[in-house]
Amino acid sequence: MVMSGGYHAQSSHTLMRVGLGCIVLLLVLAFGAAMALIEFKTGVRAYATGESLWSKGRQAAVYHLNRYTETSDPAHLKHAREGLVTPLAYREARRAMTATPMEAQRAATKFREGGSHADDVPRLISVYRYMGYSSLFHSPLQIWRDADPHILRLEEILQLLSNNELDSGEYPNLREEIDRINQELVAMESDFSADLGRIDRTLNDLLLLTVATVLALAGVLVTTLFISAARRMARTEDELRTTLEHAAVGMARLSLSGIIRSANQRFAQTLGYPRDALEGMQLDQLLLLNEGETGLDMPSMRHRVLRHGTWTLTRDEPWTREDGTPLWLEFTFSAVRDHRGRIADYIVVVDDISHHRSQVEKLSYEASHDPLTGAINRREFLNRLAICLENTGYERSRHALCFVDLDYFKEINDTHGHQAGDDCLVQLCRIIRAQLREGDILARLGGDEFALIFTYCPVDVAERLAEELRQRIADHVFSSGSITFRLSASIGVTEIRSHHGDPESVMEAADRACYGAKEHGRNHVYVVSLDESEAGSAHGST
Repeated sequence: MVMSGGYHAQSSHTLMRVGLGCIVLLLVLAFGAAMALIEFKTGVRAYATGESLWSKGRQAAVYHLNRYTETSDPAHLKHAREGLVTPLAYREARRAMTATPMEAQRAATKFREGGSHADDVPRLISVYRYMGYSSLFHSPLQIWRDADPHILRLEEILQLLSNNELDSGEYPNLREEIDRINQELVAMESDFSADLGRIDRTLNDLLLLTVATVLALAGVLVTTLFISAARRMARTEDELRTTLEHAAVGMARLSLSGIIRSANQRFAQTLGYPRDALEGMQLDQLLLLNEGETGLDMPSMRHRVLRHGTWTLTRDEPWTREDGTPLWLEFTFSAVRDHRGRIADYIVVVDDISHHRSQVEKLSYEASHDPLTGAINRREFLNRLAICLENTGYERSRHALCFVDLDYFKEINDTHGHQAGDDCLVQLCRIIRAQLREGDILARLGGDEFALIFTYCPVDVAERLAEELRQRIADHVFSSGSITFRLSASIGVTEIRSHHGDPESVMEAADRACYGAKEHGRNHVYVVSLDESEAGSAHGST
């Protein structure tokens, strides 16, 4: 009899260790799979950004080729050639990736030449390396290849026009051909974007499926582990308490009405209560949210456990312990059945997922913010600008966009090194943030280029705020170590209106305004509206 009891105890402990090891392995695998899928999703979004750059280049090339046939102005040929840089560079990048063996270095160089951000380039190559030959990526890659003849034809037309090999009488037919090519490329771009969206949704589904599968497996494993241990130990009270006590996760035993009968030390530590105080408490009352609403519906829990064998509850809001510590908790409920197969009580496993939650929030922050200055990045800024544009439509509100570009910033880097340049940008952000009002938005677009959205702000007020900012920058003594220097900024201001269309058109207007500030001698605020810029009218103030 003693040997039998020892055998069951040893078997139960072995089962416990194996089960916990499997849970840890599942969580590690789930985390690895989730991180891989998130990285692939970021790569897909990098391709979406590349498609946007590709499209802008195509638009510029088509526009300026047509304008050249109408005006014969050589400047349009120059702009058309610049527009084709991105499509041609991306074409060479793809050819480098399809080479045997893959020419990753050349592909990276071409992606950067095409305008892709340096951080996106490794992801662009990795996505192609590991997913380029999958059925998931077949359609967008085929569209990319199919666009090559059209881009090469535009390049050929550019060369013919540059060499004056075409008579002006051929220009009408040439414009028709350019327009036809443009229409076909627009359709391809639309299909390419749709395919990327489909891929992104598929990766989302895979991510959710992976996490859900692992959580379900972990829940089933925990349930099987403790039910098997309880059955092996003849389901005695002392043996169940021993099992709970030695568990590596917070666990408690509940009555059918949800009263805590017993809990292990980990459960008590997680919730911040003494073990003795927990016994006899109603779990749904213990887990009251800060607003006074319960986060646990006992009848619903019983129904789900009865139907599925286990149920996991992840709280949508943090639970605050008595010591004021906020926790993100996840509870897994399972049934313990008696020898007749009826539910005798419940086992609840509590897991503090606060660290995992913070890691997800950290990844989200890093994906949308500039690591040096803490300002939001270009991608996130375009999203915010699109929201402002949408708000102006139904709120009839007024906002203003400012571009801030440091004058002669390159000389700081060249003379004092990149560390001095970085210190300068950090100090500049402090100056700008001091000027911002509640609700205003600051972004670093790249290099020394920053963008501001003055929300709910008429353009004349924005001009005054921009002038104050310009003066603060000019008055500030920048420093890096023992080095001090002064800088100035050229600031372009434009109004955000709903009828201005997409964010890119507003960005272009602000860029023109910033260029106007530099043209007027730098250290200058220059204001231009989209309507006025189209008519060639703008104004500035020092």
